[in-house]
Amino acid sequence: MNLEGESGRLEGWVAIEAGLKVLLLEALNEGNRRLVVLDPDFVHWPWSDAAVLEALGHWGRGGRHLEMLAPDYQACARRHPRFMQWRAHYDHVLRVADFDPGEVGPDWPTGLLATDHGPVLRLLELEHGRARWTRAGPHLAADRHAAFELFDAIAQRSSPAWPFTQLGL
Repeated sequence: MNLEGESGRLEGWVAIEAGLKVLLLEALNEGNRRLVVLDPDFVHWPWSDAAVLEALGHWGRGGRHLEMLAPDYQACARRHPRFMQWRAHYDHVLRVADFDPGEVGPDWPTGLLATDHGPVLRLLELEHGRARWTRAGPHLAADRHAAFELFDAIAQRSSPAWPFTQLGL
């Protein structure tokens, strides 16, 4: 999938999943220092995609970390077996935390991807799948600031989660 332009919308889960892959690869290949993601369970993310795992492993060699927040990771573990295998060698790249949605309030974002100087994506609605992304233009700074502000506010109410050692691998 080719996301053309400075920003746009994605409608439906097929488009969102393809867009997530494009934006994740873009963020990883641009060498962003900070990459944060938030989702209810990460089942729609391309964590088991070979190109994403390769790029993530290469990106993480620079001492960078992928920060993940979700209320629950069980569905992610079931949906992404290649990601679970990848973790055996690259778990040091991840900073994983969970949170209680009741503690952060009803306004927590459905999902988001944010980078320090790359793309931003915000999932707007889960049932039918709608998302908005920005990679350049006049709204990028505001979108990035809002995404990091939301992520950091939830991260402050989160706890370390999904330790690799408890997975029995």
